[in-house]
Amino acid sequence: MDYTSGVDQPADILSAAAPGATLPSASRWPRILDPLPVSIGLALVITAAGLVELLTRSAVSVGYRDDGPLLITLTVAGALSLALLWSSPLAILCVSLVFLCAQAIMGYEFTQAALWAIVVASFATVAFDRWRRAVAAGFLVTAGMIVVLLTTVDLSWQSAVSTWGTLSVVWVVGVVIRVYRGSVERAEHRAALFAADREARAREAVAEERARLARELHDSVGHALNVVVLHAGAAQRIVDTKPELAREALDSIETASRQALGDIERMLGILRPPDEEACCDVTPGMAQLETLCGQMREAGLPVVLTVEGEARPLPSSLDLTAYRIVQEALTNTLKHAGKTRATVTVLYEQDALALEVVDDGRGVSAGAAGGGRGLVGMGERVATFRGELEAGPRAEGGFAVLARLPLQKEGT
Repeated sequence: MDYTSGVDQPADILSAAAPGATLPSASRWPRILDPLPVSIGLALVITAAGLVELLTRSAVSVGYRDDGPLLITLTVAGALSLALLWSSPLAILCVSLVFLCAQAIMGYEFTQAALWAIVVASFATVAFDRWRRAVAAGFLVTAGMIVVLLTTVDLSWQSAVSTWGTLSVVWVVGVVIRVYRGSVERAEHRAALFAADREARAREAVAEERARLARELHDSVGHALNVVVLHAGAAQRIVDTKPELAREALDSIETASRQALGDIERMLGILRPPDEEACCDVTPGMAQLETLCGQMREAGLPVVLTVEGEARPLPSSLDLTAYRIVQEALTNTLKHAGKTRATVTVLYEQDALALEVVDDGRGVSAGAAGGGRGLVGMGERVATFRGELEAGPRAEGGFAVLARLPLQKEGT
């Protein structure tokens, strides 16, 4: 018998909610109350009680057959059948009813042990078996007791009411225990679902944070390294012929390297535990846009910055996103557009921030820009704020990146 089958268990929902998650098991009886030892113990106790009853009770009442080996056999068989109660309470209830009815029909004064076997089997069926079997048990017990009452000689109404009341109390107690077990199991399954959902959300948050850190590394450290590579190559070519320009290139390399170290330290500060001190630089934002353009000019890319509209404070996450979009667009221009110039236009609209970065270079394809990763990162950043992004070659030559970020909220 499945002692937890009385309550529908959404195992398929649990496995689908979080594959591989560790979920709390269904409620179990204490080890001392495991079904098999309890069934055997009850069978032995009631068997012993039946034998003691038969050996110690006085002469039978008038109208009944004398106690004999057959009555002893029926009593012991009905009691010992409880040893299999753990397998199917309803089946054992039927067996106990048959032995009790046999005692009454054959004219014996039925033993209390046979009646208690019915009580125990009824309780187990109602409390632990399926609802349909519990309902069927009610009809079976009613039919069996009617047979016993009709075949019992000189049965008083007090005895009939007492017997019926005992079975009713047992039935009510069994229903109460069944309802309690069902509520406990449902609560545990809900807790398991919540735990699986929390674990899934935690995995999703970790994945999102990894993607965010990857974008930050690409946009900040990647930009700085590109500047370093370009300046190092230029310095190597002119170190003998134009040492002054080579020293300027080395200064730019130092500046870009310090910026990269600052960005790395800032991201390490994010990864450190809250109680560990972290020294982080100021987060880049639109206020540092002119500095970024100056770095690009030093790297050999003429940049014109234009700000239209009334500049106003932006949410920190959107401020960083706007800066990274311009930074990535200028880095791609520096790497791929060849000898060119770039124009950065920042437009503060009433409900949005518009960014435009265009160049008149050789017009690389969108897939080539940033090796594909840069534009993907920009798209992810813009999508976070439910904005719009357009990037691609211009018809008149060069490349253009157009982004529009709504200002109503920081994003979800």
